[in-house]
Amino acid sequence: MDATAEQLKALFPTPDTDVVSAVIRTPTRYPGWSSESVRALLECMRDNHHRFHIFFNERGFHNHSTHHLLAIFAMGADATLLKAAYQTHVVYQRPAFESPEAGETKEQQTSTGIINETNWKEHLGDEKYYQAYAAFFTSLLLEKNKTVQSVIEEYVFSKDANIIPSKNGNKPHMLARYHGGFLHPLIHAGYGTEFNLPGMVVEGLAQAVVHDVWALPFYPDELWTSSLSTKLGSLVISPKAAEDVHALTVLARIVKDPELAPERVGMPYSTVQLGPQPAQALFKVVDVAAGKIGEYADAWIKTLVPDRAVLRRKFEELAWMVTLMYGIGGWAGREKGSDEKGEFNADFFNMHLVTSSLMVVSQLNTLSLSSAALLLRVHFVNCLAVYVSRGRPPLPIAAFYGGTTAMPAPPTAPPVSAKDTLPPAGTPNAWLAIVQTTLVHPDEHLCKAQRALLHYAEVYGGAEPGAFAALTELEGAELLDGTLFVRAAGLTAGRLRFHKPGNAKMIFDREDQEVPD
Repeated sequence: MDATAEQLKALFPTPDTDVVSAVIRTPTRYPGWSSESVRALLECMRDNHHRFHIFFNERGFHNHSTHHLLAIFAMGADATLLKAAYQTHVVYQRPAFESPEAGETKEQQTSTGIINETNWKEHLGDEKYYQAYAAFFTSLLLEKNKTVQSVIEEYVFSKDANIIPSKNGNKPHMLARYHGGFLHPLIHAGYGTEFNLPGMVVEGLAQAVVHDVWALPFYPDELWTSSLSTKLGSLVISPKAAEDVHALTVLARIVKDPELAPERVGMPYSTVQLGPQPAQALFKVVDVAAGKIGEYADAWIKTLVPDRAVLRRKFEELAWMVTLMYGIGGWAGREKGSDEKGEFNADFFNMHLVTSSLMVVSQLNTLSLSSAALLLRVHFVNCLAVYVSRGRPPLPIAAFYGGTTAMPAPPTAPPVSAKDTLPPAGTPNAWLAIVQTTLVHPDEHLCKAQRALLHYAEVYGGAEPGAFAALTELEGAELLDGTLFVRAAGLTAGRLRFHKPGNAKMIFDREDQEVPD
């Protein structure tokens, strides 16, 4: 984007993760950062904002460079590592380019910008207008002094941004676009709300605007009607008005439903080739089974109300659910991945459910309670749909716990220096080894996924076996405990090969490298 030096400073200030009155605990920023690493981070992020488009090719593959930088920065990366990580992205990025004129006179465009508050709905889904939309959202934040919260509320969650048609008669459906591209706009803006970086919010919103509408049946107009608002309000007054159904119970019902079996929705989970491209697979599942998935989701949604305690509890359920989908589902399907070792299928798309869930945290803390409840609602049903589209891998909890370790270690454990070293001497804290290898791994998705699992281990790691026994119908749930997260992280690190000099770069399992990244 053609931003001035002062605008770049305002869009990308020193990252700050402090949240007042947080609904949910935010991820920790780990030691290792310094004034030098902050300078390196901001130089790279400002350079990326100025020089590059949000898609690095014309097929809609996403520019993740800032995700990579912020994830490893939060995990303690120094300046040298940050600069090196950024250079791995620079080599393939697509230069930014000016947006075409929007049909108004040159004088009008000079005074109001190509995109403004009156015509912002006219070029939705057109990536040629990304730069113009970025300039528009920048003007709202820096020139009109609107807050990040107010801009997200107005342009993503409001009735006007979703069901009030534009001049051409098309509804904008911005919340659906926000979850498009396998959740990338939400992820991008989520880094902005977590680190208080307006520039990331600008980029995330502009990315959402130029995305296509995904999974529209999950965004009915009724979400923005007064009748639904009244219903939600009554539930706040009487929180026990409906039976509370746990997210893992919803997951159990989906696993057992023959109508959602892979062969019934055209997604046979027999080989790594799961049929059509993953995006088309998701669209097919939405076409075939949106109603059924929605019915199951409604059992969880009906007690999801704009209340801090409820949002906190419901988000925790979501965190456990997506980790099961990715971790236990990936272990169950370990022979169906592309790794010859056959130890874990690190499904690229189920991984995004884990990654994106962490970006929901800061947005629940930023948005109004009603918008936060709406975000959690639609994110939950999107996660269910993606899981079904990935073949609904089985969840053998007992076998998983019997076949994995809560103390994963690199293939070569560090030497023990003294005979009186306390046990376990090799890798006393598995997370330290996981973080170290994650920081230097060239795959930008790894740091995002491991950081999410690390945070959930930090917050939910104390859960004891039996904690879920009376809460859910999921078979084997009585065995679930807080080691789930380190087990999943250890499997992920093993699949991508605890990175060290001499190792070939390994990536997540994905059957089609032409999928929007």
